Amino acid sequence: MLTSSLEHRRYASAVDTFRSADAHMRLLAGDIEKPQFEGASNLMSLFLGLNRLKDIPKNIFLGADNLATLHLHGNQLKHLSNHSLHALKELKELSLADNIIEQLPLGLFGGMRKLMDLNLAGNRLAALPRGIFDKNLNLTRINLARNRFTAFESELLKLQPRLSLLDISGNIIQELTLNFSLLELAVAHSCDLRRLTVYGIVRELDLHNNSLRELPHIPQAVNVTSLDLSQNPLGNLQGNPLRRFTALLRLNLSTTNAHELPEGLLKKQTSLQMLDISGNSMYSLKITLFDSLKALQYFYFQQNNWNCDFLQLLMSSFVKRKDLSFMEDITAPELVDDYVDGIACWYESDKTSKKCDASSSDAALELSVVRNEIKAFTEVVEKKFIKVYRMLEEMKMKL
Repeated sequence: MLTSSLEHRRYASAVDTFRSADAHMRLLAGDIEKPQFEGASNLMSLFLGLNRLKDIPKNIFLGADNLATLHLHGNQLKHLSNHSLHALKELKELSLADNIIEQLPLGLFGGMRKLMDLNLAGNRLAALPRGIFDKNLNLTRINLARNRFTAFESELLKLQPRLSLLDISGNIIQELTLNFSLLELAVAHSCDLRRLTVYGIVRELDLHNNSLRELPHIPQAVNVTSLDLSQNPLGNLQGNPLRRFTALLRLNLSTTNAHELPEGLLKKQTSLQMLDISGNSMYSLKITLFDSLKALQYFYFQQNNWNCDFLQLLMSSFVKRKDLSFMEDITAPELVDDYVDGIACWYESDKTSKKCDASSSDAALELSVVRNEIKAFTEVVEKKFIKVYRMLEEMKMKL
């Protein structure tokens, strides 16, 4: 409770500020114990993050009738009641990120008809009550990353026609089905995801660092403009799996264990502006693979096993001719045969490729195998790091 006269004067002064003009306020932990914001109708933004708060008292926000932004991130909140936030009728942005919340009551957001941006990342949520967002028709951004979901139901957000961002990264969800009429950006990286189906229209998909061995099933793939599949064990893509992705502007296939790309893979991607195939084990490609990429501006192909003769051809007939932006290698000089414009490459002593001949004992081949093993090991470590991070955060909270 606020007991000292100094604290009472500080609170009174703050209220006078609220009455006089639109206000933004950052409070200390002790201030939240005062269960009223009487006369604070001009308060627009309130930041209570990183204050070790363990509870939100009932009716604490009465009087803050026009509060539009509330940040409660980085506290120690574990439970919220339906009355914790019920006075915030005008709230548009709410952050409860990085607390230890395990459950949310069904009516928590019921009075927030204008809520647009909701951040619940970094908690301990394993499920949400059905209908919890049914009255939040203006919700456009929701962040559920780094929780404990093992499944996600699109039905939770079936009434949100304006949803633009859904982030469920860092949850362990091996199979996922998304069903939205329109979604601008879906972020589901670092989920150990093995199968994804997307119904409806989605513009951008960030799926990096998962366990996908095939492209996601998207009946309306013609609407996808950005697709990040990096750090997935896709291997060599067979056939023409991108034939429906005709509107792609950005495609990331880096670190996908690819040794080659089918000649017709990019035939339909005439609007593609950025292509990343770095961090793979590619030796050479058909130059005609790139014939359809009329709009390409950025091409990343470093950290592969390029043959020097092919790399010279790729540079002269495609990269330099189209004046494409690219990144140089950082491979140590003693580990490569040569560089072509900063990209590492290896020569072959005869017509048969040492990189592709399984019977060869050439040191470059051995180096390639080691590099691939290191990349595979790194992917496993990154996925396990998420679990370790959660455990450390929980121990930190307890301490």
